[in-house]
Amino acid sequence: MKKSLFCNGLASLIITFFWISAVFLVPLTSVHAQTADTTFLRGQKLFKKCVHCHTYKAGQKHRIGPNLFGMFGRKAGNVADFDFSDAWKNADFIWTDETLDTYLLDPHKMIPNNQMPFDGLSRANDRKALITYLKTIVRP
Repeated sequence: MKKSLFCNGLASLIITFFWISAVFLVPLTSVHAQTADTTFLRGQKLFKKCVHCHTYKAGQKHRIGPNLFGMFGRKAGNVADFDFSDAWKNADFIWTDETLDTYLLDPHKMIPNNQMPFDGLSRANDRKALITYLKTIVRP
């Protein structure tokens, strides 16, 4: 008898745990997924301004600016078949989330005399969204 009471109590405890998980943890996961989706979609919208000058897929030709494919982990101003300005050729950093965030905040402060006609994104959330989106489309 004691064994069946223990089993019934354990079963009730397990069922209660799953219900609590469903009520509290699933909505948290959904909120996180919604936030990630919103961030991605915001980045996608912001990137529409970039595609006038940049391509982003492997093998695509450059436009006014270089193809961005594979940019993360690459030295700035260093794409084999693109003719960068002296300002970009002298840039001495690797593209990471952090360097791209700094660049997107104020491109002309980070690389004086660069020819890119972009004044930056003042909102941290916009920069984060654009970086999130870029990381999904330019990674090999």
